[in-house]
Amino acid sequence: MKRYAVYARMGAGIVLIVCWGLVDSPLSGVVYILALAALSAVRYRFAPYRWLGAVEAAICLGYAFLWQPALLGLWLPVFGLLEDRWEALESELLQKGFEDRSERLKLEASREASAREMRNAARLAEMTERSRIAQDIHDHAGHELSGASIALQTAIRLYEKGDPRAGELLTQSAARLEAASEHLREAVHNLKPARVAGVETLVELCEAFAFCPVQFSAAGDLAGSPYWELLTANLKEALTNVSRHSNATRVTVRLDGNADYIRMRVADNGSFAGAGSTGAGSTGTGALGLGLSGIRERVRAVGGTLTVGIDNGFTVVTVLPKINE
Repeated sequence: MKRYAVYARMGAGIVLIVCWGLVDSPLSGVVYILALAALSAVRYRFAPYRWLGAVEAAICLGYAFLWQPALLGLWLPVFGLLEDRWEALESELLQKGFEDRSERLKLEASREASAREMRNAARLAEMTERSRIAQDIHDHAGHELSGASIALQTAIRLYEKGDPRAGELLTQSAARLEAASEHLREAVHNLKPARVAGVETLVELCEAFAFCPVQFSAAGDLAGSPYWELLTANLKEALTNVSRHSNATRVTVRLDGNADYIRMRVADNGSFAGAGSTGAGSTGTGALGLGLSGIRERVRAVGGTLTVGIDNGFTVVTVLPKINE
């Protein structure tokens, strides 16, 4: 914008010079034109003072009493005013852009931190469980195996001496080995990784819901979301609300995904007494709001949204971002 303003000022100055040369003009017009040129130079050489436009207008109006074409110079303060307004608008837009970018960076950092916390919590839980299983093997299976080993060694010595107590010790050793084997089987079973929550878990929840039929459907790109446990918790809470507070005869669960987000919509055809209207990101009122408030906070913590509505039944919509690692 500044470049075009400079061109406009130069054009206005050339018009004034041409007019001064073509018509019968006083010699003081040279001083008038030089004064305007100096003010324009001050505007672009130093900080654009607000009073420069007023000074330019005063010079043009004052000199117009001697030379009427001087009124053409009023274009200079007009150009200056437009330029100042444009620069203020650009500065405002630039500042807003910086603020928006800062908010986006904070949101992305919050999402990444939440994803890291969830992964760290999962790793900590896994390590804790493995430590518990190792301690359980040591305390139970190891104890039984050590006792069985000692009993067998004693039974061998008694058998060599013909002592009838050898059979009793053999029976005791067999029982201890069986107990140790059972402990080991349980430990191996617990070491197997648990099935990761996903679409199958949501389907199982819908099929196990006995209050009324649940229709489940899924479409789009559903891979890449680290928040299946959160979606599972939301679905459980929504179905619990249906069974406790609604007279619904049908529930519809729709799961959609794209490259950036995953969306789950749970809707029923019932009615909820005492529930007020809700807006985006809210959780309703009364018992329903209390039941979903914790879920709402977890959804917000990972950069998602939770929307609840009561139009033609009760609806819970969860939108969660995907984390591209």
